[in-house]
Amino acid sequence: MTNQPALQTSTGRIWLVMGGLFAALSLIPLVALALGGGPSMPLAVTTIAAVIVLYAAMVAIRFTVEKRQRRLWWMAACMLMMAAVALVGVWSSAIAEAA
Repeated sequence: MTNQPALQTSTGRIWLVMGGLFAALSLIPLVALALGGGPSMPLAVTTIAAVIVLYAAMVAIRFTVEKRQRRLWWMAACMLMMAAVALVGVWSSAIAEAA
C-alpha cells in the first residue's frame, strides 16, 4: 500500500485537487444543515470549520514541508481526517435532527 505513486512521487497537486473536491462536496449537506437552523446547527457549523481547517492544513503542508514522502503522508492523513470529521459530523447532525 505504501508503494503507491500518490504517496511516493506525486507533487501533492492531486491531493489538493481531490481534497478540495471532497471538502466542497462534504460541505453541501453541512451548510444545508447549518442554514436550516435546527438543533444540529452548532454541530454542523463546527464540522464545517473543521473541514475547512483540515483543507487549509493540506495547503500549508504542500508548500511548507520539504521532504516529499513526509509531505505526501501528511497530506494523505489530512484527507483521511477530513473524511472522518465530515462523516461523523453529518451523521451526528442527522441524529440531532431526528431526535
